[in-house]
This record gives sequence, C-alpha cells and structure tokens, in this order.
Amino acid sequence: MYVFLDFDGVMRRLSSAPFRFERDCLDRFETVLRAHPGARVVVASAWRLGLSLDSLRELFSPDIAPRVVGVTPESSDLSGAYRHREMLGYLERNAAPEAAWVVVDDDPAHYPAGVRVVAIDPREGFDARAAAELGGTLRELDAAMTVNGRS
Repeated sequence: MYVFLDFDGVMRRLSSAPFRFERDCLDRFETVLRAHPGARVVVASAWRLGLSLDSLRELFSPDIAPRVVGVTPESSDLSGAYRHREMLGYLERNAAPEAAWVVVDDDPAHYPAGVRVVAIDPREGFDARAAAELGGTLRELDAAMTVNGRS
C-alpha cells in the first residue's frame, strides 16, 4: 500500500519558509503512518527533482524514513493530470500496478475523478482533518487488502 505524498502545501504551509517541513504537519502525518505499518511513502513532490532519495528520507523521523521507498518519475508532459500519470509510472516501474494507493496533495486538479485524494488546504497543511481522512482511507485499504488476501 502506497501513500503518494506532495510536500508544498502539505508538509509545509504555503506561507511558511520554503524547503522546510513544519513540525506539526510532519508529526500528524507520521502518527497516521505509525498506525498503518504496511503503508509506504512515495514522494510526488517537486522536491524529488533536487534532492536524492536519501536526502528526502532525512526529512522524516528515523522510524518512518525507511518507509519512504521512492519518488515518482518526472513526466515530460505537464498537461492535465500529469501527477496521476507519474504515479502510475512509479507503480508500473516497480511491478506494483495492482497495489492499493492514496494521494496526499494540496492540488486535487492533478488527478482524474475517482482517484483517492486526501485534498489538503495549503494554508493549513496536513492538519487534524487531513490526518483523520488519511487514517480512514488507510483503514479502508487495509481492510480491502485483507479481504482480497493481500495482507
């Protein structure tokens, strides 16, 4: 199970200093992940273009960092739902096209209707509402995977 994670507007509010996570946003996100040990994080943020995977992992707590398993590939076509195409590209390249996944992003316009997106208000970042929504979505995905024998 994958959580495709954007950073700007999610791990940091748009009004905050650039290229720094805000502690409260990070703490809430990591608390949700700790309750779902099967969830893996794939970075879908533009930060992936300037930082190595190891550098991106260092942004997270030591127990969560190993669960940051990759980054989405960069799309050459930035029209329409390009972030969605990048996520599908990651799944295809990593032999996981049938994997369960959810997106955490402040711009749901990057995704077609029907995609599981926890839409973040970029003025608030990953707040309590987002934590509850992501937690609920991960519980649903966990339950579906158990029913389908993929736990």
